[in-house]
Amino acid sequence: MNIINKRLIMIFSVIIIFLTVTSILIVSMFSNAEEYALKSVNAHLYDSGTILNAGDITDINGNKIAYTSNGERHYSSNPSTRAALLHIIGDNQGFIDGGIQDTFREELCSYSLLYGVNTETKNTLCLTLDAELCAFAYEQLLPYKGCIAVCNYKTGELVCLASSPSYDMFNKPSDIENNPDYDGVYINRLYGGLYTPGSVFKLVTALGAIENIDDIHTQSFKCTGSYNTGEGTIICNDVHGTVDFTQALNYSCNCAFAQIAIQLGADKLNEAFNLAGLNSSVRNCDRILNTDGKFRTTADDTLGTLGWTGIGQADTLVNPYSFLSFVCSIANGGTSYQPHFVKTAVNSNGRTVYTAEPELSSCTINKTTADTLKEMMRSTVSNYYGDYRFGNLTMCGKTGTAERDNEKPHAWFAGFSYDDSFPYAVVAVLENSGSGLQYAGTAASEVMQKLYNTIN
Repeated sequence: MNIINKRLIMIFSVIIIFLTVTSILIVSMFSNAEEYALKSVNAHLYDSGTILNAGDITDINGNKIAYTSNGERHYSSNPSTRAALLHIIGDNQGFIDGGIQDTFREELCSYSLLYGVNTETKNTLCLTLDAELCAFAYEQLLPYKGCIAVCNYKTGELVCLASSPSYDMFNKPSDIENNPDYDGVYINRLYGGLYTPGSVFKLVTALGAIENIDDIHTQSFKCTGSYNTGEGTIICNDVHGTVDFTQALNYSCNCAFAQIAIQLGADKLNEAFNLAGLNSSVRNCDRILNTDGKFRTTADDTLGTLGWTGIGQADTLVNPYSFLSFVCSIANGGTSYQPHFVKTAVNSNGRTVYTAEPELSSCTINKTTADTLKEMMRSTVSNYYGDYRFGNLTMCGKTGTAERDNEKPHAWFAGFSYDDSFPYAVVAVLENSGSGLQYAGTAASEVMQKLYNTIN
């Protein structure tokens, strides 16, 4: 009897273990079914790692920028356009970080838990981007590395995004892995780039001043071409004489903004950086995670270091996507939605199976503060840069010429249309090019004017 009991216990134990393992496998299969079905080894979707069987991707105008026909994946017939859209669509092998052929595989491949992968019926992924404008923006970047993006500051919809360097996926350079011209080629620099900001950072210092220095609008600042902090000297780009707060931004006066940064102190500068939303990364509704900024000012820093930090030099690093969100919030009265470029996914029956649900950006500032910055940026364009640089547009903006050791500066422009009937903001970064106004300002102007002319 004891032997029988022991055998029964053993049998029941084996059965219980078997049922437990089987249950775990079944749960795992259901919970990870999508991941398994969409892996690159699935011959229904891929051939040697190259995605073939997927739905259409269209731009805002309904133009197909990627589609499958007769078992082959097709893209633009123009090599330059393919290069311009590479960081948006992604390449066939998945090297490009954040390409939507990877991040939106479920929507593109018509996957459902009930029916699995449907190779007969494919969805259409509709973007907010204008493909022609993206290609035009890419041309404005060349021959420099960098990025340009234009966003509707009321909705968060990106209408333009270009990142350089890039390449034609059908003619990939043979020396791409060791040619410095292609350094960082797999990264979309809008999301993955980190740059010394230069004078565009004065918008952040100005934000801190408006929020914390009660008499900032009645103060005056003397610029003789340099400013001795007592613990280091700040060099200015000109001799501006005596300027007020708005004029200091207009002329991008280093001496004035170093004095403002010192008044604020390290803690308040840190608060301004955080308030502008430059310290954090977000995974937006495009499923892309941007790089968070770096800000290292502490109470132990010298006054010289604090002054240089306030004008966008020292150790500060800024991500272009975050800075675009910041200027969108300024333009929109203090708040804005996260910039994004995927709008909807529609199945063959016309039913919407995905709709973007953007969240508010991490930059939320007081409306009075935002409006003050907006007017100061408008004054900077009208009184210093010149409206003629922007054609028919009425622009608000700020440039940055970020100095680099033994290299040409990074050129920045961040700004937006003052006209609410044309609610677009732009950020442009051209690496190691030179003057912010000459290079980034010109590129941003060309793209914004093309958009304006297209709409009107």
